[in-house]
Amino acid sequence: AYHRKPDSRKALKMINQLAALRPKDPFVHELKGQILLESRNSAAAENAYARAAALAPNNALILGGHGRALLAQGKYKRALSVLEKSRRLDYRDARVLRDMSVAYAKLGKMGMASLVTAERYALSGRFKDALIHSKRAAGLLPRGSGPWLRAQDVLSAAEAEAKKRK
Repeated sequence: AYHRKPDSRKALKMINQLAALRPKDPFVHELKGQILLESRNSAAAENAYARAAALAPNNALILGGHGRALLAQGKYKRALSVLEKSRRLDYRDARVLRDMSVAYAKLGKMGMASLVTAERYALSGRFKDALIHSKRAAGLLPRGSGPWLRAQDVLSAAEAEAKKRK
């Protein structure tokens, strides 16, 4: 509640007290990471999320937050690794897909950035946007590669949806 007011100082005091009472609760550390990240303290947020991820290494929500904190720190390669693991656990999280596209773009992998963006738009039902990005991805990715085939799948789905709407 203090964080939403916003009163970051009181929010952090309270979450630190809770963390002292429940040091092995990954969701306490995840919440601390969220408060820190939203308070623009990404270095401390990265540490809190890392602790949460160590306690719950297969929780997609926690991994997504950890990846976001790494992204805010400019640690794009590490962020991408964490975000990809999060995505394997929950492929429907649009925020993770958006963060992945940013990481790919920062690493100069524009084909993958477009592919993940196309997949995000397709999952949210924005097929017109998915069509644009899947075409871009297909043009940038090596023909016949796994990512290129994924772009083709999104492209086919987006074209089929466009035909339905005519």
